[in-house]
Amino acid sequence: MDRKQLELTLAAEGFSPDSYVMHGSDRNDTLNIEQQGSKFVVCHTERGSRSDVHEFLSEADACDYFLESMRRAYPSAKRSG
Repeated sequence: MDRKQLELTLAAEGFSPDSYVMHGSDRNDTLNIEQQGSKFVVCHTERGSRSDVHEFLSEADACDYFLESMRRAYPSAKRSG
């Protein structure tokens, strides 16, 4: 899975686009994924600070981790709205 496929999956599962960022950002209270050189980084951003930072060597591994993190954070069937 790449970030484009991940974004389509998140939309299909009803996640609010305000709860995540696909290409890095300091937007408040979001889960972020971004490429930094040859690595892919997944982290939570809140009040300008990054926490729970995880680095991956492949985009697919980072996307899998990101999706599972979103599913854990928002476990209900209807996630947006």
